[in-house]
Amino acid sequence: MMQRGNWPKWIVVLLLALTVAAGAMARTGAWFDEVIISEENNSGAAVARVDAGDADVFIFGITDATLFAQVRANPNLSYTRNVGSTSEITLNPVGPTFPGTGKLNPFSVPRIREAMNWLIDRDYVANEIMGGLAIPKYTSLSAPFADAKVRYADIYEEIVDAYSPDQAKAAAIFDEEMPKLGAVKTDGKWTYNGEVVNLICLIRVEDERRQMGDYVAGLLEDLGFETTRLYRTGAESSPIWMNSDPALGQWNLYTGGWVTTAIARDQGTNFAYYYTKIGRSDPLWQAYQNEPAYMTVAEKLWNNDFNSMDERRDLFEEAMWGAMKESQRIWVVDRTAFSPFIPEFKVASDVAGGIYGSQAWGYTAHFVDAAGNRKEGGTLRVLVNSMLSNPWNPIAGSNWVYDMFPIRGTGEYAYVRDTRDGLVWPVHFERAEVFALEGLPIGSDPRHTWCTLTFVPEIQVPADTWYDFDATTQKWITIGEAFPEGTTAKVKSVIYYPDDLYNTPLHDGSKVSLADIVMAMIIQFDRAKPESKIYDEAAVPAYKSYMTIHKGYRIVQKSPLIIEYYSDSYQLDAEITAYAFGVAGGSVVFPYYAQGPGFWHTLTLGILAEEEGLLTFSNTKAGRLGTTWASYIAGPSIEILAAKLAECKASAYRPYLPTMEEFLPASEAVVRWTRLESFYKTYGHFWVASGPYMLERAYPIEKVVMLKRFADYPLPSETFTFLLNPLP
Repeated sequence: MMQRGNWPKWIVVLLLALTVAAGAMARTGAWFDEVIISEENNSGAAVARVDAGDADVFIFGITDATLFAQVRANPNLSYTRNVGSTSEITLNPVGPTFPGTGKLNPFSVPRIREAMNWLIDRDYVANEIMGGLAIPKYTSLSAPFADAKVRYADIYEEIVDAYSPDQAKAAAIFDEEMPKLGAVKTDGKWTYNGEVVNLICLIRVEDERRQMGDYVAGLLEDLGFETTRLYRTGAESSPIWMNSDPALGQWNLYTGGWVTTAIARDQGTNFAYYYTKIGRSDPLWQAYQNEPAYMTVAEKLWNNDFNSMDERRDLFEEAMWGAMKESQRIWVVDRTAFSPFIPEFKVASDVAGGIYGSQAWGYTAHFVDAAGNRKEGGTLRVLVNSMLSNPWNPIAGSNWVYDMFPIRGTGEYAYVRDTRDGLVWPVHFERAEVFALEGLPIGSDPRHTWCTLTFVPEIQVPADTWYDFDATTQKWITIGEAFPEGTTAKVKSVIYYPDDLYNTPLHDGSKVSLADIVMAMIIQFDRAKPESKIYDEAAVPAYKSYMTIHKGYRIVQKSPLIIEYYSDSYQLDAEITAYAFGVAGGSVVFPYYAQGPGFWHTLTLGILAEEEGLLTFSNTKAGRLGTTWASYIAGPSIEILAAKLAECKASAYRPYLPTMEEFLPASEAVVRWTRLESFYKTYGHFWVASGPYMLERAYPIEKVVMLKRFADYPLPSETFTFLLNPLP
């Protein structure tokens, strides 16, 4: 007999209805028995393979107009469309010369970066290169979403007018700024120290970014530069622009692409994410230098540090114009992409992120029979244009949307993003209460009865609330210790968990415990402390920003678990405010970190390896120390993690014991290490999660990922299929 598991009440009601209707207990977890994901970096070939029956779906968002016409005319194919894809030009800001080569880098000058906005004709790219499946894009805000389309459309249009194509103006700025760098123009060519200035253009080849890169390189040649065009796939380009130190001078510009994986109800974080050290721990981001005024407004919007929509508008206006001056990225087009699949395949595809950005794909992907009824079991064959370019680890592993697709299938947040409107539905908590200061611009959706919003005149933070973590004593610093006179917060979220949260099964046979959630709270602070054995300076910018608005966590009750979260930051929606975000965007409600699921025992292996300098969670630290970027799925990391597992099992090791002893009994440690050892012996990796699919095997050389249905997953398979229906 199946137990209820940790199901919110709304899911229990659904399950009862399904059981009555079917006359038997409904299927739980994933609809497919297995999913095989493999790489195909040619969109035309991918469409042909789906048409020929060699695959069921190509999840990449295609923007080729000719291919779109072919798919629309083919009765053997269906497709879904999404509006969250973006193409841009990433500029290397290091300079004025690269320490690694001594070569001049014009893009180290903000004014030259800004001039690139006038140099590029975005209409030409959208209509001639993209065939009309794109619209010109001038800022990081996505045109289809509220901030660009509704709230600040007037500011956006002013920027469009100010930065419309003017190649003569761009050339004049280059002519003015280049001599300041010591460059000389001779016979129409820019030279530096007697050599022609050569710009290395790293150009993606899988889609129209190849033509876009050639177009931009040609414009730069017209200005008097030589260019070297490096044509690379995503897998080949990632080690150059993202994973290596930009000071090495391996590239000057890169044809970037992004996917907004869910409808962005608030894009204020874009200004810090894309332009500042706060955004990511990767080497490129850590090389960013910003004007102080821009950094101030970007950080305020990162933290939603404002008290009214009027104040928010002022911050957006300053940030939108300031970002044009920064221009570490030149936004070119918003793409309307499509993904082809066989007609019997169904999935909750995200309006913004498509299939490969959908957080709900693992819950909803299935086949239907001729009558339209959902089928159970079988194999789903997925093609994606790139994968396994970077290691997977939950803390600071791969952020490629192609890798995040299988990661989202194996893991789970405390909630699921609604693929139709971007709001959230709870998974691992029953309900939430949000208390907010009177006057704050927070709203709620009456459909989401699991979340209540109450406005109050003041929110005092209790003295025993955990505020910060002492890396030396490995104990919490309370609000009472940090603020002897007391302190207040703008919002308070209260998360109520179900009675049997601790029955939630993990893929290795363990069960979720409170120690997993406490670990999620600890590690985000510990990595940013110089006293810590796993200190990573790349984690510091995000931590410092977080501490400007963070007011602490408080465990009110252990079972059933109740947690309070106090903050001076909030979202415009109460439902998203309720979800307590961590330092780098991870969760402190359920153990899902910035780049995937993680539980205390699997994370401990990486922590111990990093303490000894054998592995690091972040690629920035790995590059600095000359060590290995940790992978929990394959490669040389596995042997190192296995050695740590043997040590931990032998000693029944428990991490951060001065704090964790209260939440992590020795008996749990014995069980966890034993089960993890068995899991490793069976599957050969350490990617333990709790989602509807489990990772069976990953093959980085062959570019194949194999997932299988997690048989013990408790939620009924029908739970989130309502996302396939239009909004009422």
